Amino acid sequence: MKTLDIKFFSIIFSSVIILTISTFCYSQSNVNTENPNKILQTIDQLKTTIDSVLKETNIPGSAVAIVSADSIIWTGTFGVANKETREQVTENTHFCIGSCTKSFTGLGFLKLLDKGKIDLNSPISKIVPEIEIDNPWKDIDPVRVVHLLEHTAGFDDSHPNWFYFEGPVIPLRRALGIKAHLRKVRWRPGTRFSYSSPGFTLAGYILEKVSGQRYEDYMKQNLLKPIGMKTTTIGSSAECRRLLAVGYDKDARPFPIWYDYDEPAGALNASIKEMALFIRFMLNRGVVGEEQIISDSLFDRIGKPTTTLAAKSGLPSGYSFGIGTKYRGGAKWYGHGGAVPGFLTEYAYNLDQGLGFVVMQNSFDVSFYDDIFSLVWDYMISNIDSLAPPPSISISTSQLNTYCGYYEPRNHRLQIAGFAEILIGGINIICENDTLYSQGFMDTRRPYIPVSNNLFRRSKDRNATAVFTENPDGKMVLATQSSYYERTAKWKPIVYRTLVFGALITMMTAIVYALFWIPVYLYKRLKRTDNTSKYIRMRLIPLFAVSSLVIGITIFIIIQPSILELGQKSFANVVFFISTLLFAGFSALSLFTSYKSFFKPVKKLDRIYTVLLSLACFGMTLYLYYWDIIGLRLWAY
Repeated sequence: MKTLDIKFFSIIFSSVIILTISTFCYSQSNVNTENPNKILQTIDQLKTTIDSVLKETNIPGSAVAIVSADSIIWTGTFGVANKETREQVTENTHFCIGSCTKSFTGLGFLKLLDKGKIDLNSPISKIVPEIEIDNPWKDIDPVRVVHLLEHTAGFDDSHPNWFYFEGPVIPLRRALGIKAHLRKVRWRPGTRFSYSSPGFTLAGYILEKVSGQRYEDYMKQNLLKPIGMKTTTIGSSAECRRLLAVGYDKDARPFPIWYDYDEPAGALNASIKEMALFIRFMLNRGVVGEEQIISDSLFDRIGKPTTTLAAKSGLPSGYSFGIGTKYRGGAKWYGHGGAVPGFLTEYAYNLDQGLGFVVMQNSFDVSFYDDIFSLVWDYMISNIDSLAPPPSISISTSQLNTYCGYYEPRNHRLQIAGFAEILIGGINIICENDTLYSQGFMDTRRPYIPVSNNLFRRSKDRNATAVFTENPDGKMVLATQSSYYERTAKWKPIVYRTLVFGALITMMTAIVYALFWIPVYLYKRLKRTDNTSKYIRMRLIPLFAVSSLVIGITIFIIIQPSILELGQKSFANVVFFISTLLFAGFSALSLFTSYKSFFKPVKKLDRIYTVLLSLACFGMTLYLYYWDIIGLRLWAY
């Protein structure tokens, strides 16, 4: 199964938020493609294995294409597009490709560049002054068009309620108005990568203003039809749904019809046949037949960001124009993934070998299967020649020591994820025996191989994938294609983890302790035996605080709301919202009752324990309040 970009340690308290956040992480994540036990040598083997996977899982249907620059090598279709009618998946069945739509939006801007119609360094405010952006650095560092196309504007990613259920389709201008709160710049624009679908939605609106056409019309006229994608649609209109497979959740239940506020970021629907044509278009660098749709030279800008500190410090690849780069099997791949309710898609292509693939399936939810994607990756890697890694260089120990220290993550994809990432997402950089190592929380050490004085790679990478540099404030930074860390004091993670995990453990003891003292207390009450402690609320109120939060989280986990339900006013979301408020209220009250216990006939050990428990609850309340967890309404977030 898959490895998510944002990995959270499964502690009971944070499990519900982990569930929420992990929903949005697949569009940038990478499947495990280095499994030597699954290498498939022939397409027949691949087809047979995919057939068996569909039988073993709840995936209703899937489609796969393997493509070269010259031809579509193979197209395979599996299972059903509609479980009720038993309609089979064909090469013409449409799947929603989710965030792969960003690649088409990015190409739309390359087309504008080709025609000389846009300057990517133009501030957004000069092109669409009617769109408000909350940017504290606007006077010296305005958000520019290029920031949107490289995910470096500093916006949050889409929140759980990025869907709506009643048509008609909302125009982009209105959608941007409804989601204006997502355009808050969290750090200086252009310094770091942080994946943001709302940024691409704004880019789609800019494309409309510059071209003078509706987004859908511009894309069809300038890209989709020239490529040969004549039936490809955008959105969820009745016409779009006519060709679209039914999307299913993890239990193979059909999702209701939904609409997307972020159409330019994730609402394109295409068949495997036409996506294969798109891969050929990319492998041939904008050529279809004898016609050059987009100038060849512009393709050199794909996957090569220019605005991040990492790019300016020499990191050679990353994300730009809706396409990212990654190394798999010793080769460099370009591509994107997409995940929306009911659908999962990924495409990738390798320019050196002239090969690419697309995988689509009509099943996706908070938990899901990606076995088919792993199988196709394994097959492709077995047929790709590995590149020779760049030679390593020798760096002095004193130079390596300048990079050592603890690095804290500072590019939260969702700001709400910060409460967990700050605890477990940091990295220790250590120098031992003239070698630099990185070590994450509860992880093993992994060496960094130097490519230059500040550029490093992993052993399986074939180019530099990490860079050490300084930000404008003079802080040492470790950056990769998608991560950004700032060096901070070594004591911070120790203090944070001690306080937070210590508070969690202390809070959990309240429930364990209650299993003993409540029966004893009730027994003494029934026997009319005098209790040493008359101040029973001293124990009850912190117990209520802990129990309210545990109940809220437990209900959330038991119900397991779907990806759509996460953003709705569902029973689980309302219970969780109320439970956080009760937790905060009881925590504050427990602190007050602890203070009053000093004036009551209470055993000393009871008083000490209750004070510690109350401080743990109240401290956790402050921590969660800082990260906007207290009173969190996912349906309005």
